[in-house]
Amino acid sequence: MKYFSTALIASLMWFATALAGPLLPLSVQDLATAADVVLHGKVISKKVGRDNDGRIFTTVRLKVQDLWKGEVDSDIFEVVHGGGILGNRKVTAPYQVRYSMNEEAVIFCRINPSGKGVTIGLLQGKFEVQKAVQTSKRYVRNLFHGGLPPESGHAQLRYRMPHQLPLSIESLKTQVQGGVK
Repeated sequence: MKYFSTALIASLMWFATALAGPLLPLSVQDLATAADVVLHGKVISKKVGRDNDGRIFTTVRLKVQDLWKGEVDSDIFEVVHGGGILGNRKVTAPYQVRYSMNEEAVIFCRINPSGKGVTIGLLQGKFEVQKAVQTSKRYVRNLFHGGLPPESGHAQLRYRMPHQLPLSIESLKTQVQGGVK
């Protein structure tokens, strides 16, 4: 039994590493330090376009619900990322951040020369906001951090790696703003 438990833990750790692939995990502190803007918002639109060099990119507009770090000009914040579907052409990149319509997220961004946000660390700079079914308390998660607590009764638990501890949105905000780690 002890051998089985050890083998199971080792295989889960390997799986977590394999899933992460070539990404080096960034801590919440690393993300917060690198970010010009950290905000909690909701995706209200997505638009795919092509730049002057022919590259396909997506512009995502978020309605700002709470600004945690930095400054923004309005309650609508635009984020850009490479890839998207334009006509019959689809361009994707491994580990590229993806935003869904009406999705609630906390994002860590740098500001590019055109004044738009760029999510830090590909998909690492976006935390999905989820509600626990039993309590309606909100939690956040990305590939390496957070997730719902086991008692939440939510189907999304299967997406939380064994090493990931539940992370409430309030706790993430405290960490970003320099509070107790």
